[in-house]
Amino acid sequence: MLFKIIAFIAAAVPLILFVRAMFFRRPSRFGEGLKEFRKQIDVAVWIFLGLVACVAVFAAGKLLWTWWESL
Repeated sequence: MLFKIIAFIAAAVPLILFVRAMFFRRPSRFGEGLKEFRKQIDVAVWIFLGLVACVAVFAAGKLLWTWWESL
């Protein structure tokens, strides 16, 4: 009986450690670095979308200008 209890505790330890790591962990340095990297990627995506929008507005303006001059 004692052997079964020890085996059960030994089997439960990885599960307890996993649950603790998933839900009750402190932010690690790697996690903070990953968070900062995601922020930088987010800013880069917004800058790229802004540039695409500027090009689209310029192209639409040029198209409208050409159309307006032909009238």
